[in-house]
Amino acid sequence: MHRFFVALILCACSLAHNVWAYTPQDTALLMPQPFENWKTLETDHFRINYREKHLAFAQRLAAVAETVYQKQTPRLQWEPAKPTEVVITDSYDGSNGGATVLPFNRFFIFMNAPVEGELLDNSPWIEQVFTHEFVHILHLDQSAGGQSILRNIFGRFFFVFPQIFSPAWVSEGIAVYEETDATKGFGRGQSVFYDAMMRAEYLKGFRSFSQLSYQGYWGTDWPSGQVYLYGYYFFEFLTAKYGEEKAFEYLRNWNNNIIPWRMQARAREVFKMDAETLWAQFQEYLDAKFEQQMTRLPVVDNQEIVDDGRINANPVWMADGSFYYYREDGRHHPALHKVDAAGNDQKVTNVLEYQQFDVHPEAGVLLSRHAICDNVNAYADLYRLQTNGRWQRITECGRYPRIAWSHSGKRIAAVHTERGLSQIAILDDTGTLLQLLPALGAGEVIGHIAWSPDDAKLVAAVRRERTGWNLELLDIERNVWTPLTLNTHLEQRPRFSADGQWVYFISDHKGVMNLRRLRLADGQVQTVTRTQTAILDYSLDADQQRVRVAEYSPDGVHIREQALQPWGDEYAGLWKERAALASIVNQPDYSAAGYTNSRDYSALDTIAPTSWFAYFYADSDDNNWIQFILQGQDVLGFHQWQLAPAYYFDKEKFGGSMAYIAYHRLALLAEREFDTIQDEAPGIPGVWREETRYQAVWQQPFNRFEGTFELDLGMGKEDVKRIFDEVEYDSYRDNFIGLSLNWSDFENYLHSISVEDGRKIKLQAEHYNAFGDGFHEGDVYSLDWREYISLFDNHVLALRMVLGKADDSAKTFQLGNELDELQTLGALIGFGRTGYTLRGYSENKRELAGDNLRLYSLEYRLPVGEWFDGFTSVPIGLGKAGLHLFVDHGATWDTGNTHEFYTGVGFELRPDLLIGYSTFKLESTLGYARGLDDDIGESTVYLRLGANF
Repeated sequence: MHRFFVALILCACSLAHNVWAYTPQDTALLMPQPFENWKTLETDHFRINYREKHLAFAQRLAAVAETVYQKQTPRLQWEPAKPTEVVITDSYDGSNGGATVLPFNRFFIFMNAPVEGELLDNSPWIEQVFTHEFVHILHLDQSAGGQSILRNIFGRFFFVFPQIFSPAWVSEGIAVYEETDATKGFGRGQSVFYDAMMRAEYLKGFRSFSQLSYQGYWGTDWPSGQVYLYGYYFFEFLTAKYGEEKAFEYLRNWNNNIIPWRMQARAREVFKMDAETLWAQFQEYLDAKFEQQMTRLPVVDNQEIVDDGRINANPVWMADGSFYYYREDGRHHPALHKVDAAGNDQKVTNVLEYQQFDVHPEAGVLLSRHAICDNVNAYADLYRLQTNGRWQRITECGRYPRIAWSHSGKRIAAVHTERGLSQIAILDDTGTLLQLLPALGAGEVIGHIAWSPDDAKLVAAVRRERTGWNLELLDIERNVWTPLTLNTHLEQRPRFSADGQWVYFISDHKGVMNLRRLRLADGQVQTVTRTQTAILDYSLDADQQRVRVAEYSPDGVHIREQALQPWGDEYAGLWKERAALASIVNQPDYSAAGYTNSRDYSALDTIAPTSWFAYFYADSDDNNWIQFILQGQDVLGFHQWQLAPAYYFDKEKFGGSMAYIAYHRLALLAEREFDTIQDEAPGIPGVWREETRYQAVWQQPFNRFEGTFELDLGMGKEDVKRIFDEVEYDSYRDNFIGLSLNWSDFENYLHSISVEDGRKIKLQAEHYNAFGDGFHEGDVYSLDWREYISLFDNHVLALRMVLGKADDSAKTFQLGNELDELQTLGALIGFGRTGYTLRGYSENKRELAGDNLRLYSLEYRLPVGEWFDGFTSVPIGLGKAGLHLFVDHGATWDTGNTHEFYTGVGFELRPDLLIGYSTFKLESTLGYARGLDDDIGESTVYLRLGANF
C-alpha cells in the first residue's frame, strides 16, 4: 500500500508531450542542468532563475514582470502569497512557456521568440509569454471560502485548487484574453490569424460545449490549439454581451467550489442559465461575427494539389515542374513528399523534428531539424538528403532554425539563435561556418530569409524593438541592414522574384493573410492571392505566373494552386513615420539595469514541503495505521524528495517510506511496513510480517530523436520478518545488484492507439546475494524484446519475445496473470521482474515456474474510434479506443528438465476514459482471456486502469 506514494514522486517529474514521433523518455530533457552557474534575481514579487550568461535577459524580464504584475493583479483580483518562481531556459530552439501552481507558483520561458504561426506578434516575446503564463498563475492560484480554509490546513494540495478543475478552454481562454490588447496590436485574440482560424470553424460548424470541453489537450481534432482559440473568443463574447466584470465573475465564482467540474452550476450562478444555453449564445455570437467577415471575402478559384492530411507545409515548386512539401497527417511518420510534373505524389523520406527545408536543383534538399545536443537540449541542426534517402548531418549543435540555399548551391544562409538573440550565419555546402554576422539587439528577431538573385544580399523578416515586424535587406559583405517596409502589418516569409525586381511576402494587411509583392523600384505593394482563411506559405512556378500556397482550411493546412494576379489597391510598404510600439520596453520609465539583486541559486529556497496529507487505513485483520505524506522539490528540479512516515496502531511501531531523486538520474528509496496476516484472538496466536527495503538506481540515457540507449545500475536489499505469537520465524533477507541495457525508438502518432513503428528492448542481468546474507544467490539474465509494426491507418502488429535464464539458487521465473510482476525487492527501480504475462493462466502454478523462460506474444491492435466527447452533467467521456486480439505462448522449466509450452488467447478492449472533461485520462482495459490447456487453463475476465504494453 505504501509503495504507491513513493511511486507518485517518481512519476511526477515526467514530461508530458503531444508526441507525433519518437521522443526520448528522459525526464531531464529540456530541463535545467546542474553545475551551469545558475543565479536567482529577486524582485518584489518574483524570483527569476537563470544562468549567469543570461543576466541581461533576466533583467529585461524582471522589469517586464513587475509592470505586468501591477496591471494583472487588480484585473484578476488576486495576489500570490509568495514570490512566483520563474525559470529562463535556452535548451530549445523553439518558442514556448508553461505554468503550474503545484507545488508552488512557477513557470518557465524558452528564450527564443516565435517567427510564424499563431504566436507571431509585434509585441516583445518576453511581454507576451510572461503575461500569458502569469495570468495562468493568477487564475489557477485562486481560492475562497472553504477551499481557502482547507489550503490553510493542508497547504498546496491538489484538491484545494478549485480552478484546476475546469475545462482547459477556461484557463487557456482567459490567458489569451489577457495577453490581448487590440489598441496596441498585441496578443493572439486581436490577430488576423485567429480570425482566419475561426472563419475555418465557421465553414465547418462551431463545436458544442461538450466537444470542446473533452478535447482539452488530449484531443485529435483539427486544430490542435482549439482550447486557446475558442477559449479566447468565449471571453470576448462574455465581455461583448454581458460586460467584462461578468466575464471575471464567471472565473471568480469558482474559487470556493468544493465539488469539482460543476460547469452547469457555474453558468447558472452567474448568468442564470445552464452551460449549454450559454454556449448556444456564444455560438450565435460567433455566427454573426464571422458571417459578416465571410461576406467581405471573395470566393477563391483554387486547384487542389494536396487536399488531405493535417499539415502540408513548406511548398517548394521546382523549375522542372516537380513540387516538394512537408507532410504530417497524425497517422504516419512525418515525411518529405514530392509531386512530379504529372501530379504523382510520393513520399521521399521520413523527417524528424522538422523546422524548415529548402531545395536546390543541383545541391538537393537541405533540412533544418531539431537534434539532441549535450544529451538534453534540442537545437536546430542542418542535414542534407543523400541519394539513398538518408539524411546526412552537416552541423553539430549549430542552432540554425531558418535556412536558405544560395542560388549557386555553394553557400547556405541561416539564422543562428542563442541567448534569445538572432544573427545571420553563412556556411558552405558542407556545413562549415564561413561568416557569423553580429547579432541583432535584445528583443530583435530575424525571421525567414532568402537570397537575392546575385547571392550578394539577403531579404529577411525582421522584428525591431520599436517598430515590430517589417522587411529588411541585408548587404552581407558590408553587414548593412536597409528597411524595405515600415508599417503596422505582420510581414513574413520574403523571397525575391527571379528577376530581382520584386520581393514576395505574406502579410496581414486589411485583416487577411495574403501573398503580396513589393516593387523594389518604388516600394509599392500589390496583393496577388485571395483566401477566405489565411495563406501560410507559398512557392511560385518557374514563369512566376502561378503560385502554390499552403492555406489554412477547416480540416488542416492544404496545398492549393491559383493564378498569380494583382487585385485591389496598391499601397506603400515603407511609411514615412511609424509610431513606436506601445510595449513595456518602449515606455519612458522602463529600466532593466536597476534590477541587480542577484545571488547564487540555492535549492533551499523552494525545497521545503508545501503541503501534507494523511492517509488512514483499517481492515478486518487488525491492520490499522495512519500515514502522513510530505514531499517537495526545488524549482530547477535538481532535487525531489518524499517523506511518508506511518504509525501502526496495532503494533505500536513506526514505519513508512522515503524517496530522494537527484538531478533526474539517481533515485534512493527506503520503506518499512507491517502487515497483519492473522489477528490475535483467544486461543489463536497473532501472525504478522515486518518488511524493510532499500533500493537505489542510477539511470543514464544517451538521447537522440532517432532512439535512446539507456544504462541503468540498480541495487536492492530487503529484510522480511515473520512474527508468530511474538516470536520471529521463517524470516529471510535478500539483496542484489543489477545492470539493465535498454533501447527504444518507437513512434506514437496523434491518432495512434498503441505505440508504433519501432521497438523497446531490455537486456538485464541481476546478481543475487551481492552483499552476503541473502536468501537467493546467483545470477538472473533476461531479454525482453517488443517490436511494433505499423500496418495501415494505425493498425499495429505488436510482437514480444522474452528469454530468461536463472541459476538454480536465484529467483525463478513465473508465468501467469494479465500483467508482468515486479518483485518487491526491486519493484520501484525496474529490477526484479520474474513474473511474466501469460493470459488465461493464474500465477503460482508449478507448471509455469522454473529457471528457464521462453515467452512469445502476438497482438493485433486496431482502432475502434475517436470521440473526445461525453456527458456534461456528470463529466465522464471517451477519448480514443482500440481493440487488441492476442495470443500468448510460453514455457518455464528447470535446467535439465523437459518443458511444455502453454497458450492463451483472447482480446482486450482499451478505451481512454476522460474524467472531469479533460482533467484526467485513464487508459482502461476490459479483457477476456482463455488458457487453451485443459488442465491448468482458465477463462478469465479482467478490468484494469492505467496499464500499458
